[in-house]
Order: sequence, then C-alpha cells, then structure tokens
Amino acid sequence: DFNAFSWPAAVAAFTEGGEWLDALNVYIDANKDRVEAFLSAEVPDLEVLPSEATYLMWIFTGNITDDSEALQKFIRKETGLYVCPGTWYRGDGKSFLRLNAACPRILLDAGLERLKEGVLKYRAENRT
Repeated sequence: DFNAFSWPAAVAAFTEGGEWLDALNVYIDANKDRVEAFLSAEVPDLEVLPSEATYLMWIFTGNITDDSEALQKFIRKETGLYVCPGTWYRGDGKSFLRLNAACPRILLDAGLERLKEGVLKYRAENRT
C-alpha cells in the first residue's frame, strides 16, 4: 500500500539521494573492512567471506565449530549479541554466522568485542 508520503519520498530518493547513498556505501565498506581487520587480529579462527553486494557478512566458524546454531545461542546468552546462524539461510550454513555491518561504528565495535568474548568463552568451555 502507498500513502501520501511514499511517492514524494521515492521520488526524492531516486532524484536527490545519490550523494547520501554514495556516502552510505563508503561507510558500510569501511565497517566491513573493520570487521575483517578485527577478526583477523583478534579472532583469527573466524574467517570473513568476501562480499561486494551487501552489508550482511558471512563469517566461517568451521575452525571453531560446525554447529553455528549452538555457537550463536551461546554468544547471545553470554554477551547479548545477536548474530544469525547460517542454518537460518538453508544450504550449507552450519559453519557460518551472519553479521550485519550496516550500523553506527560505535555499535559495530561493541558488537565485535562481544563476538570475541563469546567465541573465546565458547572455545574455553568446549575444548576436548
């Protein structure tokens, strides 16, 4: 359904939103680079898959566990961080988490610290 604001908003977005969209894409790309650098330095067992088309990032967890759902639940319980297990997206998602990088950088940094904390705790509790 359309309302009185939807048409003018759509027209404005398509005719005057180019600069805003360009700036947003630069910001999100920087966030994605930040995720990759952080995980590489702080949690190297997590691997980020390359992505050019979206702000949602696939993170390979197979070096830690092949049960991303258990890992996701543990991280949520221990740190309050919401990440999605790859199994929610079907296919071969059992060794992946999905992270949203389209957020303010301060929230991204806090989330990355929580992810690190959760993964380190998970590994400590699940060593065999």
